[in-house]
Amino acid sequence: MNTKVAIVVGVLILAAAGWYVSQEKPVTPQVQVKVPEGAIVVELTKEGFSPSELTIAKGESVTFRTTGTDLYWPASNLHPSHGIYPEFDPLKPLQPTEVWSFTFDQVGEWKYHDHLAPYFTGVITVTE
Repeated sequence: MNTKVAIVVGVLILAAAGWYVSQEKPVTPQVQVKVPEGAIVVELTKEGFSPSELTIAKGESVTFRTTGTDLYWPASNLHPSHGIYPEFDPLKPLQPTEVWSFTFDQVGEWKYHDHLAPYFTGVITVTE
């Protein structure tokens, strides 16, 4: 009797699992985030930052956004302290629907990363 019960329970579990897997899952729509007109934009994609290297003039702003659906956090090196250019850090994870702009007022070569996925990196060179 116990073997029959175990078989019935197993069949019911498999049937329920099959039903669950066959149901359509909601698809998260790609969110279109507004950025300021004429903005210099760096996007975090599933391949990394694009462009990964950028040259701008001192005083220009760069707007960061993501094409994904996960939180993101662009910030200056070194990971995890962001101490090389500490102002270049939104100080919190950003929603995929958020953009963050930073005005570079220091000349130099500023390496950065996604704090939540530090293998995504980039460089912004700021000239006079």
